[in-house]
Amino acid sequence: MFVRQILSQQLFAASRGIRFVMEIILIRHGKPTSANNPVLNAVDFTKWVRRYNFSDVSTNSRPERILDEYKSHYIVSSDLERAIHSANIYTGQSPELTSKLYREMEIPRYKFPFRLKAMTWVYLNRAFWMLGLKGSFESYQQAKIRAELASDNLIELAQEQDKVVLFGHGYLNLHIRRSLMKKGWKLNSKSNGFWGISSLET
Repeated sequence: MFVRQILSQQLFAASRGIRFVMEIILIRHGKPTSANNPVLNAVDFTKWVRRYNFSDVSTNSRPERILDEYKSHYIVSSDLERAIHSANIYTGQSPELTSKLYREMEIPRYKFPFRLKAMTWVYLNRAFWMLGLKGSFESYQQAKIRAELASDNLIELAQEQDKVVLFGHGYLNLHIRRSLMKKGWKLNSKSNGFWGISSLET
């Protein structure tokens, strides 16, 4: 019934020469307070990841420019604090929907006998994770399936709300963006940095 209603709206718009546009905006969170880069062993890196996942946004990390039109979009975010806090900073309001579906893909934690900078741990572990090395966390294949589910969920929300903005995370947003493009969504802009915006429409 709902799909029929959406199709009817699109046909009505087309008959009036109106372009029926749905929009999904993906915004990466601001820089977390705990995003430092100390030298760590594997055990301390696990603690670093835990702190990162409970961190809010640093006071010196703010968007260079705020687009006011996004404040009227349906606001969605990951349920991690840095994403919720970013939504509040950007729009001045709490998300209308938060979900762990939109959490960042895992930062894997392997017990390699090294002492490395935190970000070196992130890149090294992610490389082995993408090659299929298992651990007591979400696998890369599971994370990609979740990104597909997240893109489907955002499309459903866009069909209901027309315009949706997600405050999420760098790596998951990248995979959501790819999934949306495969499903026919047009990419208008993209950025992967803190506060980076990817804009898609159909």
